[in-house]
Amino acid sequence: MAEKRTEFESLGGNNLDGIGGNAKKITYTAEDGSKKSIQIDCGMKFSDKTLTGVDNYIAPLECDDLLLTHAHADHIAGIIHHIQMNPERPLNIYADKFTHQFMLAEMTKQGLPIDNMPKFHDVKDGEKFKVNGFEIEPVPVTHSAPGAVAFVIESPDGTRMMDMGDFKTTKAELGKGWDDKRIAEVFAKGIDVCFCDSTSTTSKETTPSYDMVTKGFKKILYDNPNAQMMVGTIARSAQQMMADVIAVAEYAKETGTKPRTFILDGASLVQVNNCLNKADMSMTRECEKRTGVRVNIIDAKDPAARAIPPSERIYMVTGTQGEEMASMARVSRGENRNIRPARSVPNLCVNQQAVIPSGDNQAVVDQMMGALRAQGWKTMIPERGAAFVEGETYYVSGHGRAGDMEKVADLAAANQPADRKTTFIGIHGDEVQTKATEEIFKGKGQKVDHITNAQKIVVSKGEVQVSPTIGKASRIAVIDQNDDFMNPDFRYIKQAFNPVAKKWEDVKEIEYKKLLMSKTERKNMTKGGKGGKKGKGGKRHNIAVMAKVADRTR
Repeated sequence: MAEKRTEFESLGGNNLDGIGGNAKKITYTAEDGSKKSIQIDCGMKFSDKTLTGVDNYIAPLECDDLLLTHAHADHIAGIIHHIQMNPERPLNIYADKFTHQFMLAEMTKQGLPIDNMPKFHDVKDGEKFKVNGFEIEPVPVTHSAPGAVAFVIESPDGTRMMDMGDFKTTKAELGKGWDDKRIAEVFAKGIDVCFCDSTSTTSKETTPSYDMVTKGFKKILYDNPNAQMMVGTIARSAQQMMADVIAVAEYAKETGTKPRTFILDGASLVQVNNCLNKADMSMTRECEKRTGVRVNIIDAKDPAARAIPPSERIYMVTGTQGEEMASMARVSRGENRNIRPARSVPNLCVNQQAVIPSGDNQAVVDQMMGALRAQGWKTMIPERGAAFVEGETYYVSGHGRAGDMEKVADLAAANQPADRKTTFIGIHGDEVQTKATEEIFKGKGQKVDHITNAQKIVVSKGEVQVSPTIGKASRIAVIDQNDDFMNPDFRYIKQAFNPVAKKWEDVKEIEYKKLLMSKTERKNMTKGGKGGKKGKGGKRHNIAVMAKVADRTR
């Protein structure tokens, strides 16, 4: 007879060398020795190819049932590669409706054939569901990506674990988001182990809400009433964009002027906006509901964009880190057909994302902003780590700081059963960040433990323990031999971490048959008849595709 137990294993994300590649597995072992597992997230860790020869690294995918916390690449971008390596795998994905819609659009864009799409299951706050013997309860949290959720996972032996995902403890602009009362209810039911996002916990205080962005962006509007504006953002971080939309509505209401129009320049921004609409999170509708003002959001390719006076335009663009092919960089080189400096009014560029300290990002962004100034754009960019000032701040993070963790600790202390104290563990970060998280909870009188990649937390007979041994951490190196995101030719190399040498080593190259279609192949797939003309056959094909998508969505 085996001993019943529930184990949590970090498959990726608790790295010794930075953030990314998030993935976790929970396994229940029954008395007869049989095991059941589920996985949470399967993300990507970015790499500087000039230094490593690798485009990025992805976490392992060890389960057919996958819970997703939100739509950021470091939590979901490994999935499509795993499907290509193992197309027959019967993959079930459980996620919020926005995350589902975004993944569907992304997989279609990257050329995943419809027959190889995973089966999607939409999750909702308060609606528990069962997967492979585990009872799952989704709990909304606030993050820069809409539709972010934490998961409470109860195993067949009654062990309750909570993965908080990426979060901060202030309200969301889109979706339900964080609610103190809801989190208190969860702790009141008893949580044995809680895993907390550690990305920003080395910073003091609490991460501000998006209300502060609305105030700061509104001040920019007051200070630049006639300027043509270009605003750089990260497409998937739509909570901040929604804060800008609210600012435009409030400014128009306060000044009695016509609200500016947001013009989206960048395929990923258009994609996110479409996904928000499909997920019942329309920014235009939500803004009008809250303020009574309609703010229009259109594609830069829409002919109507050219008819809008420059002083009423806000170009929302991609490329905050100076990415070569993104919208803002192309404007800086004079190569963007949709956006030019206006001659009749001032031009203002607000890069609404601080420079991410990686590789030569700072130099690249400095060069881009300098080129924009040379064209006549006034430029603004937030300083990473700068103090948040009421009315001046126009960018906030989606990750909680030390103050957010203290709030979680207080909610747990005030609500957890006396005979079921929670053990807190820092995840999603390097050793400094995860240990900083655990010190915060320890300082609040909570129980803490610590793990790294390939290490397990074991709960048996109500006791929480860290496994004394650490397994062999693994990941997959992804190399695009074409260096062409429109027509990639991937190599996949499995790697394992050598704890003695403290470095990653190649294990084997993974053989696979190419599944993802190039842009040309995708275009040809959507054409019916000869000469690329759409005929009845093409229409029938589209109807069939839509039916298959519906069949894979629940």
